[in-house]
Amino acid sequence: MRNVFIILFIALCTLFSAGCGTDSEGGQAKVKEPAPLLPTSGDYSFRRYIEEKGHTDYRVQYSQVPDSKIVEVRTIVDLEAAESSSEISETSNFYEETKDGIYGYIVFSEEFPSDWNAEDIKKFPKTKIIAYPLEASNTWTEKIEDFDLEITYHIRTVDEEIKTPAKTFKDCIIIDFEEKDKDGNILRKGNSAFAPHIGWVRHEIEEEVLKDVHKLIKINER
Repeated sequence: MRNVFIILFIALCTLFSAGCGTDSEGGQAKVKEPAPLLPTSGDYSFRRYIEEKGHTDYRVQYSQVPDSKIVEVRTIVDLEAAESSSEISETSNFYEETKDGIYGYIVFSEEFPSDWNAEDIKKFPKTKIIAYPLEASNTWTEKIEDFDLEITYHIRTVDEEIKTPAKTFKDCIIIDFEEKDKDGNILRKGNSAFAPHIGWVRHEIEEEVLKDVHKLIKINER
């Protein structure tokens, strides 16, 4: 069975929000629904750097879970290239958009059925990783009881230009985060960058002894 779980620190990250508008219909202003944040398709290559040194290349693929609004994001690592092994490591994260934000499901691989559907995913707890309204200075905190963690998110900006080896993206959202244990000790902090209609293009994690950076290096054809 494929190992399926949510990595909360990277799972912060897959989406960009479009704005709202109004229509005039029958003499009354009609509020448009925001465009969906979750990309339902896409295939991207990333490179992970540890202390500014190339470490691991991997692919991230988006697809929609049938008969649902849930999006599966698969991360595929070629261990043969990374560690001289003949194995391929695959993990999946699951996200769903609601009227008040984007949620990631906390899916435990040992409890995940081999033959699954959307209803199986919805049985797992979920946590908010992007909050609406999408505005600079918006802050929220999520408690992850199963891991004794508390993660605080803060939207730093919604119009940043981000340069990656793959492309330069405009109007990106930057979200800062800080993770603490149950005693209030900071375990790690960092930030994620999201580009319009693409999703996560950069992710940085700072721990006590190292800096872990993930960058988009290629947009693949599917």
